[in-house]
Amino acid sequence: MGWIRHEYNAKSIKNLFGLLAVFFFLLAAFLQFAAAAVIAFVLIAVGLQLLYFEHVGKKLEFQNTKSRRRTLNGGETFWELIFENRGLPIWGGKLKISFYDAVSPIGEDRSNFTETIEMDVPFTIGLHQNMVVRVPLVGRKRGLSRIHKMELVIPHLFAEGSATLEYRPMVLQELLVYPKLGDFSLQNIPVRQKPGEFNMKHSLFDDVFQPIGTRDYVPADQFNQIHWKASVRAQTLQTKVYAKVTNESMLFVLDAASGYATIHNLEERIEELAAYIENCYAENIPYAIAINMRSAGKFPYYYLAADAGPTQRQRALELLSIISKNHSTIPLQSMLAHLDVHIDLPFSTYLLTDKLAEASRFIAKWNARTNLRVLESRKGGETA
Repeated sequence: MGWIRHEYNAKSIKNLFGLLAVFFFLLAAFLQFAAAAVIAFVLIAVGLQLLYFEHVGKKLEFQNTKSRRRTLNGGETFWELIFENRGLPIWGGKLKISFYDAVSPIGEDRSNFTETIEMDVPFTIGLHQNMVVRVPLVGRKRGLSRIHKMELVIPHLFAEGSATLEYRPMVLQELLVYPKLGDFSLQNIPVRQKPGEFNMKHSLFDDVFQPIGTRDYVPADQFNQIHWKASVRAQTLQTKVYAKVTNESMLFVLDAASGYATIHNLEERIEELAAYIENCYAENIPYAIAINMRSAGKFPYYYLAADAGPTQRQRALELLSIISKNHSTIPLQSMLAHLDVHIDLPFSTYLLTDKLAEASRFIAKWNARTNLRVLESRKGGETA
């Protein structure tokens, strides 16, 4: 079940039970039956309470289902905690949860000095009953929130003290808050010398899977380009016309390192990159992302391979949501050197950094291989 039990002030109640038992036998021995009856009633109540708290919560189960809910900054979401009680009922309990402050309770404008929020939720559940505790929340800032502590406090009915059930396994629910979108846009410059999927009027390449019409045949046309059905209808040879396509793909390289820490304007740079992602999604342009924060896997830093569409957009925004100022970083030069060897640079590369001196060697080298733009945060402009 995963619950660990802690009892507070239980020893004093047991001592009270023992003291009442002694008084009962003394009163019975001196034939004080009325007083003994009163003591017996209190003794039974205290005994039942001890028996109740010895077994309460032993068959309480929490359905720890893995889930991840996503919301925008300022959007509403919730924790959904499902319990099943197969044992004694629980009255007047208090569920205490502690989670990271990417989200906060709705209607509470609290200012906490740490990165966690603690809140109490009333908890009462009967015998053989299922209960769903839904905690409404609002996205407060970009990030990933998890419940890192959950306790159920059951107070004593007739005395001070309580029994606390601490849930030790990690709660598998996650709430992801996407970053805000900055007011930034990119000027797309497709390359006409490479085939691809980007429609462009003046291109050297045709997409044979996108026929858009026919035209009159000229002697320079190939035989397999003739549209025979259209030629029969027009009583003259007609040639197929295809959509002109070209290559357009992007790589965004975000420099998040400042020495061994992260840059002071990390949030602003993330919002800027999120705006570029939205631009690529709207234009259906494939893009990749590289961020110089340490990660396990094939790449020693965060890297999202090039792709397009809604799935890529979700992966990119999730990547921007989970990175934190507490993550360790690697030098910009090390990431650029690894990218230079292990990937084929796309046509357009955007380097989001203010360290032009550190990246100067790769800027000069990549200018011959890609349409490179350096985006500086302070100036907000583009340099090549």
